[in-house]
Amino acid sequence: MRTLVLMRHAKTEPNHPMGDKARRLTMRGRSDAADVGRQLADRAIDLVLCSSAERTRQTVEHLGLDARVEYMDVLYSGGVETMLQRISEIDDEVTSLLVVGHSPTIPWLSSQLAAASAPRQADEIGCWFPTAAWTEFTLEGSWSDLHPDHFATDGAEQTRLVGLHRRDSTP
Repeated sequence: MRTLVLMRHAKTEPNHPMGDKARRLTMRGRSDAADVGRQLADRAIDLVLCSSAERTRQTVEHLGLDARVEYMDVLYSGGVETMLQRISEIDDEVTSLLVVGHSPTIPWLSSQLAAASAPRQADEIGCWFPTAAWTEFTLEGSWSDLHPDHFATDGAEQTRLVGLHRRDSTP
């Protein structure tokens, strides 16, 4: 059994002179990321896949997890299919994976993964996924089962929503 955690970056400044990719976390964002890090501490995360954007890098830093981190440009600009592709390439020795990325990709993928086991929650996830929110899934098979070419027939049925975690404040 494998564990997949999908997290949206923590709260950021609205803009940055160097562009969107350079946006940084606010004080609240740093605090929220640290809170999530405490929640994830017992999950024994083996590997973190992280967008190359500054806000996702800072989110991972403030999580404070003892895990290997891989930064990927494609997680900044790619969509659900790209993210599934990257997850499906993970070695099966990794049993617990965290992916830190952006909206709309993280909420859309979370909603798609939840659809088979928790359709009502899948709709809720798709409607409201604020900063620092995260979903946790179990996967019965291999990471390769989430490959976009056979996700709809194999991967989705083997994935179960464990929980949706988010602050109870406004988006």
